[in-house]
Amino acid sequence: MKTKIILAFAVFAFTFNLKAQNLGTFKPAENIYGKREFKKFQKRAYIANFSVNFEFYKEAVDKKAKGGFGRSIKNAAKAEAAIGLSTLSREMIQEKTNALYQELVTKLQQGGYEIITPEEAGKTEIYEGWEKYTGPQLSETNMTGVLKAIPENFSFYYNPKKIDFLNQINQKLSKEMNDALVVNVELNFMFSETGDNWLRGNGAQVKLFVNYRLVDNYTVTDKKTNSGITSLFDKSKQAKGLSSYINFTQGKNKIGGSALASYDGGLKQSLEIEGVLEKEKVVAYSAQTQATATLQNPVVVIRGDNYASKTKWLEPDPKKYAEGLYMAGHQFLDYHISEFLDQTN
Repeated sequence: MKTKIILAFAVFAFTFNLKAQNLGTFKPAENIYGKREFKKFQKRAYIANFSVNFEFYKEAVDKKAKGGFGRSIKNAAKAEAAIGLSTLSREMIQEKTNALYQELVTKLQQGGYEIITPEEAGKTEIYEGWEKYTGPQLSETNMTGVLKAIPENFSFYYNPKKIDFLNQINQKLSKEMNDALVVNVELNFMFSETGDNWLRGNGAQVKLFVNYRLVDNYTVTDKKTNSGITSLFDKSKQAKGLSSYINFTQGKNKIGGSALASYDGGLKQSLEIEGVLEKEKVVAYSAQTQATATLQNPVVVIRGDNYASKTKWLEPDPKKYAEGLYMAGHQFLDYHISEFLDQTN
């Protein structure tokens, strides 16, 4: 009898975990150009990029300048807020990144594609002077609070001075490899959102919301970007825009500079990952001190500025976090790879 009770409890706990670990509504978006052309090309594919970015820390700041009107004066106010994830497992995230990459390779091979090696791609003219990197890697990015995971058994080339304007690098790379398919994947997992503060009144206010998701589009900001205001002259004060995508590029038109065929897969809205982080908000508010001169007190002075700061560290289950990352990434990639392969058969 005791064994049956324990077994029943284990089944209940397992069922509960399955229900708790869910995804929100999946709304994919795709843009296909030259779909008939895909069938004409050789079935050789080169994976030029596969990376997973994930946010573990978010900071924001708001300021109100000192000033006054008539007989009233106000001092300056500043508010800062930050939230972070303190229990993530680098090993688990790396393992799930590896699994997502291997699924991409396997599905392409099942679709009849031969995977081109990095060594062959490295002989192209477009990659001259580029540095070769090999995973597994989990490292910091140039974005505050965002780490990048590169899968095991994957190599890629990088040149920080080269910007792929209008996908020209991928098109040229495909052309140099006899119109081979060039694949690029970037998945971005964020847990924070910045709320509007236009109703902050006479003070500075920061609102940060917790919402773990695979993002469609997201702008990374921090205290240096001054709440999202960018500077053309100072790269440390530039907000960074991200999107989750998978891109298949093949061939290059002789006129116009476009690809002969391309498939761009994305999201119409972010894919929420449930059962990992509770949705909540962190607010920091600093009111401006105000003084008004009167006949009895004709001279008023406010000394110093007001400041408020709030930081909160969250402790999600590292296994659930990594599993949620995998579930969302798998659904995204499985859908778009299948949709692309339908164009080639």
